[in-house]
Amino acid sequence: MDRRSRLRSLARRASGGLVSVTDAVAAWGGSPHTAAVRLAGLARSGWLARVQRGLYYLPALDAGPSIAAEDPWILANALYGPCYIGGWTAAEHWELTEQIFRSTFVVTAANIRRRTRTSLGSEFRLVKVARARIEGVGSVWRGTARVRVSSAERTLVDGLRDPSWLGGMRHLTDTLKAYRDSGRGSAHKLEAELTKHANGAAWKRAGFLAERIWPDAEGLVESALAHRSSGVIKLDPAVRSRGKMSRRWGLWVNVSVAQGEP
Repeated sequence: MDRRSRLRSLARRASGGLVSVTDAVAAWGGSPHTAAVRLAGLARSGWLARVQRGLYYLPALDAGPSIAAEDPWILANALYGPCYIGGWTAAEHWELTEQIFRSTFVVTAANIRRRTRTSLGSEFRLVKVARARIEGVGSVWRGTARVRVSSAERTLVDGLRDPSWLGGMRHLTDTLKAYRDSGRGSAHKLEAELTKHANGAAWKRAGFLAERIWPDAEGLVESALAHRSSGVIKLDPAVRSRGKMSRRWGLWVNVSVAQGEP
């Protein structure tokens, strides 16, 4: 098999342009060692880009000289699994924000050394969580690969736990408004997701916001009051000032949140 034929057979096994040693064995036959040696040789010749040990990127054979990942979600799944796409990237996916974020937000149970990483031209914002928080997250098709992505409700709950996942408290508020007005927004569904995945801080923020921007969510507010934890936290932990105290919610209200309908 000549090099061109070898690359074509490998391309048929690629997912989002990514190929592993296992893919190469399936495409070419032989042993994993032989496949790994051949992949390394193709990378040295410039036909592949090495992503990490045992994982390579194969651009379209008729592509130009620039090498960039076809789909950052598929690349994230390969690099940081078990993981899911969450935060602001999931909010973009569910059309809950018009803000453009440069990096792809990845929630991972894998060991990571840095909170940001760039690979094949894609920038990733990484947060590490316990494996249990990955389990149960649904997936969507991205080409021929399935990639986990948090639901609209789970995305909001994650942001209520840590507003930085959605770019801060003000953007979290805008995202909640967009969810409310989307035609798919349901205070009952959000309450159910909070019951499964919220902590005390998330319940406090959810109840506080619901009272101000979601007048019809009385049930959510009542559940939040019942679940709120003791102690006092900041509405937005990233803002240094404490702001005014809300004794009802045990919150330092340190960012402004408009009341009522937008």
